[in-house]
Amino acid sequence: MKIVIQNNSRVWGGNEKWFATLAAGLVARGHRVIVSCRAAGPVRRELERRGTATTSVRPGGYADVVRGLCFSQWLKRERPDVLLLTSWRTTPWGAWAARRAGVPRTVVRLGIVRTLRPGPRDAWPFRGRVDALVVNSPAVRDAWLRTAPWFPADAVHLVLNGVHAAPPLPAAERAAVRAELGLSSDAAVVAGAGRLSRRKGFDFLIDAFARADIAGSELLLVGTGEEEAALRAQAAGLGIEARVRFAGERGDVPRVLGACDLFVLSSHNEGMANVMLEAMAAAIPVAAFDVSGVRDALGPRDGRPAAGWIVPPADTGALAAAISDALRDPAAAAARVAEASWRVREWFSVERMVAEAEAVLRGG
Repeated sequence: MKIVIQNNSRVWGGNEKWFATLAAGLVARGHRVIVSCRAAGPVRRELERRGTATTSVRPGGYADVVRGLCFSQWLKRERPDVLLLTSWRTTPWGAWAARRAGVPRTVVRLGIVRTLRPGPRDAWPFRGRVDALVVNSPAVRDAWLRTAPWFPADAVHLVLNGVHAAPPLPAAERAAVRAELGLSSDAAVVAGAGRLSRRKGFDFLIDAFARADIAGSELLLVGTGEEEAALRAQAAGLGIEARVRFAGERGDVPRVLGACDLFVLSSHNEGMANVMLEAMAAAIPVAAFDVSGVRDALGPRDGRPAAGWIVPPADTGALAAAISDALRDPAAAAARVAEASWRVREWFSVERMVAEAEAVLRGG
């Protein structure tokens, strides 16, 4: 197959990691993949580093008629077998352009819970222009079908994210990573990672970390974003600024997580958080708010025990208790890490993800 993947993001996040991993897997299976993305920025740079083919021809938002027409003309010249749309804002023009260009199949990937607003605006691109959806958690699927009951349920395909399992970091490399990040060699390090935006809930994490009050512990936040100044001010207001490290954007998040002692997911909304799976693959304990995807990854399931700590959303008291339990009970942490490692191999492998996504793109 010749596959075009469209992404309009200005940042490199979980969605971008997902389609980049998928693209590499599809190429390894003999397919040709081109990613439509912005001409400059972290997405283009990272794809070029990985050797993924790109084009700067892309659709824009609702008002951007010119980009929609140009994208349609480009698709007509390229004649792909399928278009995979991964950015919500550009779905309308992307889906329209694909139909106008005669692309046989259009698939949309939803990586977080999305609900359609009343009226035709949100629904328009999906009526007769989108053949299938790929979703990464049952909650994303169920929310979609509740607000779009006219969309064929059998065209919504659950494909769990996949990550590469990694062996634990050797002691020397773990020490080197900590030194690089300004972390104490003997500190209990709690990590959060992602764009520093309101949706990611890092303010909850800072508050819970302060409440847990673990002697000698440090908090590492990996990422950049518009909330950084407010988060720094919050840490200062709580008197913990000396124990909070802001690592900025990193291209080696799995390696960084491997040098930490606990990962916390404190988001308001997710699908199946890729960084949570990366922490599981890095063999460190995970504590998370009970948002979409978390229970499927960490909760007791199919007769298997829990693979992490799950607490009610936005409950910083419960999150503080989970942080304390994970850092003060090594036996419980080791048991959850062992279960998480098993799940990464059996449920969240890249090979399984690529195979399932390939079947959806083919139309199987």
